[in-house]
Amino acid sequence: MGDHVSRRNVLRIGAGAAVAGLTGILLPESASAIKVGPDILHGSRSRAEVAITFHGQGDLAIARKILAISKKYNAPISVMAVGTWLNANPTIGHEILDSGNDLGNHTYSHKTMTLLSLKAATAEVAKGKTALVKSVGTASKWFRPSGTLKSNAIIRAAAGASGYANCLVYDVDSFDYQNPSAKTIINTCMKTVQNGSIIGMHFGHAHTVSALPLLIQTLQAKGFTPVTVTQLLR
Repeated sequence: MGDHVSRRNVLRIGAGAAVAGLTGILLPESASAIKVGPDILHGSRSRAEVAITFHGQGDLAIARKILAISKKYNAPISVMAVGTWLNANPTIGHEILDSGNDLGNHTYSHKTMTLLSLKAATAEVAKGKTALVKSVGTASKWFRPSGTLKSNAIIRAAAGASGYANCLVYDVDSFDYQNPSAKTIINTCMKTVQNGSIIGMHFGHAHTVSALPLLIQTLQAKGFTPVTVTQLLR
């Protein structure tokens, strides 16, 4: 995930450039192919709940520290896992679910999806789904595109081909992938968090581990209840 910083500057400017002017796209023929709705950025603004979500990849020791913190503070998380990571670490999927968290699909190899053809994007989603099923026996209802802050027509078509009804994104970016201090991560999140927010964070970063306990406690002190994405979007 080290290429997030350089990539995102480009993506913020023109995430949909590759499909500019595209008004529709045919889904690949599949029994599970469905029409995909708009991106999910947040849950209900009427409930004081938030979902802390993680891009699942990187050092297992860091991942397990984050899972332990989540359990200690009664703050379930939602992990959008990269398929290659699940394949390389056969037990981690069950470790995530067995602690009461959500597990979703974050593509197979974390490519920048806005740069992919429909065929390549469809393969990324489908192989990520296969890795999830191999790991925990279910494909999950949650899919998050990689390398972009939002979907485009090609990504939505790829998601729909694997049966995902929406792309799960987020309205609060912690920017923890830039490795700022723990204090900066917390301040960044608290500046924009509101009822129903989905917070984007990452496994694999030591400062995220340092920030998480105080972030959870700060959210709780402000009246927010951390829940899984499934709970948030019920």
